[in-house]
Amino acid sequence: MGVVLILNLEPSCKDYYEEARKGGIVVLEYPMQPLGIRPIEEVNELVRNVLQVMSSGKKVLIHSGDSVDDRCVTLAKMVLAAKGVKLEDVEGPQSLVQELAVSWYTRLIELISVEELHLLYGIGKRYDFGAGLEHASTVANVSLDIASVLKDKLNLDEADLIAVYVSGLFHDIGRFYSERRHEETGVEILRTHAKALRDLVDVELVEFCIKHHRRHTKPFEDPLLESVGEKGLHLAAIVRLADSFTSVYSKEEYWGAYLEDDNLVIVARFVNKHRFGEKGKLMEKASKIRPLIRS
Repeated sequence: MGVVLILNLEPSCKDYYEEARKGGIVVLEYPMQPLGIRPIEEVNELVRNVLQVMSSGKKVLIHSGDSVDDRCVTLAKMVLAAKGVKLEDVEGPQSLVQELAVSWYTRLIELISVEELHLLYGIGKRYDFGAGLEHASTVANVSLDIASVLKDKLNLDEADLIAVYVSGLFHDIGRFYSERRHEETGVEILRTHAKALRDLVDVELVEFCIKHHRRHTKPFEDPLLESVGEKGLHLAAIVRLADSFTSVYSKEEYWGAYLEDDNLVIVARFVNKHRFGEKGKLMEKASKIRPLIRS
């Protein structure tokens, strides 16, 4: 079996490009900072390509230059996770953000497939995810963290976890057109893709969460509440709270969430605490759970 694809994570290393070309090897540049990562939904596109090459019986080489870092290990672990391999015995990566990304990705593809994530990425990319993928991915995966922690307390099932993730990923897509009332624009965009999403997620739940991720909206007065019920309030409150974070990939340090009595504790630094407090009020009102920040 020959190598047919080289993934170069360090584009400053190019000496082998000509020889690779002569050998019929494709070199794909995918810049990644040492000890860093890019949003897991984008990395899934790369993983998908790798899996397609591997399914044909060919090999893929992952290259990141001479610096001592774990970019190669991180990407390799995500490929293994997509193939259903358990990662407990695979050492690395070294950085906290890489560890976070690998754990997020592993959990996500246990809920949805690589191809379903590819579908979601394709829809969101048309609108630049509203405020960019780094923020959308942050809100989606922090939402999933919170929902997973509160799963038993709020009687959430797997379908609810998928709904809260999709809601977080698409919560800002209306900003592609305008900041003003972008939650309503986002709902209209979602409806144009409802047919494609229907087999994956409860579109009404996602619509309700997108509509009420902003602080000024009034979910208790929304006629849709009769359909989505208390569960809709809980999921909207989770997405609204997760929207306190801008980007855990590049700006904010975030280490997860846990439940302590009736307090939801988020372990993070540099988050806007006033924004967090304001966005947490819906959760307190809807479920009597108080969100707290600890660093």
